[in-house]
Amino acid sequence: MILAMSAAGASIAKAAPDVPVSSETPENGVTSWITPEPEQSVLDFWTPERIRQATANPLPAPTVIKDAAGKAHERTLRHVEVEPQAAKAATADSVAPLRLRQKAAQTSPLTAATIGDLSRSDLASPLGPDINITGRLFFDAGNDRLGTCSAAVIVANNKNSIWTAGHCLHSGKGGGFYSKFLFAPGYDETAPWGFWPVKSIIVSSAWADDSDHLWGDMGGGIVTAQSEYGNLQDWIGAYGYRFNSASDINGVTSLGYPVDGYNRPNSEFQNGSKPMYCHGNAVDAGNWNPFDNRLKLACDMGHGASGGPIVADFQGNSQIVGTNSHRVADESGNWTENYMYSSNHGGNAVGVINWLNSH
Repeated sequence: MILAMSAAGASIAKAAPDVPVSSETPENGVTSWITPEPEQSVLDFWTPERIRQATANPLPAPTVIKDAAGKAHERTLRHVEVEPQAAKAATADSVAPLRLRQKAAQTSPLTAATIGDLSRSDLASPLGPDINITGRLFFDAGNDRLGTCSAAVIVANNKNSIWTAGHCLHSGKGGGFYSKFLFAPGYDETAPWGFWPVKSIIVSSAWADDSDHLWGDMGGGIVTAQSEYGNLQDWIGAYGYRFNSASDINGVTSLGYPVDGYNRPNSEFQNGSKPMYCHGNAVDAGNWNPFDNRLKLACDMGHGASGGPIVADFQGNSQIVGTNSHRVADESGNWTENYMYSSNHGGNAVGVINWLNSH
């Protein structure tokens, strides 16, 4: 349950996963892993007790290092040089749930007037059926550590894809993929729309190779279709996406399952058991520095919100434009401001979604 924290850059403290690095397959700017774990064994592994353990035992928090700024700058230069060679943009419209349309019709649509700007996160449950597209992602981080992040269903040709932060899937430079991934869409104290084992995992190689939180903290997975529900996208719906390197975007909504927040009692977050949201304008975190085009949104959500989507035009043509990635911290690891950051979703995000669309 980590939310990466950084000043100008960060080194991620890792729990070394049991999955060997050699299981990874690097290709065209992405790094993938086809899990060898049978679907039923993943479902059997996630007992109610293990789900409680995942909630209660966050992964080690990242630490800020003094020379982080220089290292981040060097990493970013490498990826900026590669970026023009990749596709610069990819878009897809959102998909409404086929089997939940009746419930959707019973709920008033969310509008900018009703949601308003919200930097102190609030419960997202009342906002209607589109909330169900976001859910909790459970995983085994190795070394007897279980974890959880946030994730969301994303439009893809296979109709069974999810989107999250790279650090929720892979421990970054020098590490490997976590294992036993299980996605629970619409999680709200329980899993009303079922548990979906994830059979394939994909992250940007910028994350896998360099722990690059400026340009690369993004990834996804493909779940196994369930006999009770069919394809995930048909059942629950899916957010579209707009990956084009933009970082100033008005009226975005950040969704996730935080267990804590900036300058706020942990008791107000109900141990990450309910979805929460912030809403406002995303701005360029680097103040037009060409080497830092992260998205920055006023939002207090903390650990557990990692991997949650940042969505433009929520409950309209809902499109993912970023992913909850990290917060700014001092050298003691304390958050210093009320902002959530996302890696820029440009060429690296396009590479990940292209992989999902082709598998």
